[in-house]
Amino acid sequence: MSDSERDQEGVLYVVATPIGNLEDITLRALRILSEVDLIAAEHVPVARTLLRHYEIDTHVLPYHDRGPDARRLVERIEQGQSVALVSDAGTPGVSDPGRNLVAAAVEAEIDVVPIPGAAASVVLWSVSGADSPRVHLYGFLPRKSKDRRQAIQELAELDSGSLIFESPRRIVDTLRDLADVVPDAQLVIGRELTKLHEQIWRGSPADAIEEFSEPRGEFTILIIPPAGDQPRWTDSEIADALADAASQGASRSQAARHVAQQSGRPRREVYGLWPFGQDR
Repeated sequence: MSDSERDQEGVLYVVATPIGNLEDITLRALRILSEVDLIAAEHVPVARTLLRHYEIDTHVLPYHDRGPDARRLVERIEQGQSVALVSDAGTPGVSDPGRNLVAAAVEAEIDVVPIPGAAASVVLWSVSGADSPRVHLYGFLPRKSKDRRQAIQELAELDSGSLIFESPRRIVDTLRDLADVVPDAQLVIGRELTKLHEQIWRGSPADAIEEFSEPRGEFTILIIPPAGDQPRWTDSEIADALADAASQGASRSQAARHVAQQSGRPRREVYGLWPFGQDR
């Protein structure tokens, strides 16, 4: 069944929108947004910024997962209207509002059609270099430190990496909890993914605290727990690896970062084991 045929019956489209760069949207998504009867948006001003960019004038209504919005939209779809659900960025229902509306539509036997696109979790995983074939998508960690630490401990016991999201307000607290609970884990952190100041960083939780001491932007984090059978590198092994990196022309900082990623030891510890008398 084509999209136009579905519209005659009333349908809910779950439309992924860019997570930063406005060019990261599919042609199908743009067509759906221009053809539906209305767009249900997490925040109307954010949605209108995207719509203005592509000269789309479809009517936009606010959507909140809590409250009567889901029921009201289902009633409109049952009357034959087509609705596109969008969040501020990425895919609705994936750590963003939308699950209640989708559940209500499914219960009402309404056709729910995914319009795929960007998702911060997949974007970071694709460039992480992690060798794990499995990744667990957790989403946002609990706000309270005690609950957050418990969640981190549970994630550390999984046989996979874990993807979490964090805001600039809580990122430092989360990194401190990671450093305390899983100090030997390796992190791949995406900040402001696809945006002008995009940053993809790799290292230990302790080094991440130093790197993001003055955080800005939104964060996506891949937590790679240490392998249970992975031996801890000795100080002499660290020093030998640093010397080898230096012989290939790496500076002290470059060598420390490289060896820290290989060994799983915090970069500050590795940096302090530089085997020469002075910086290069």
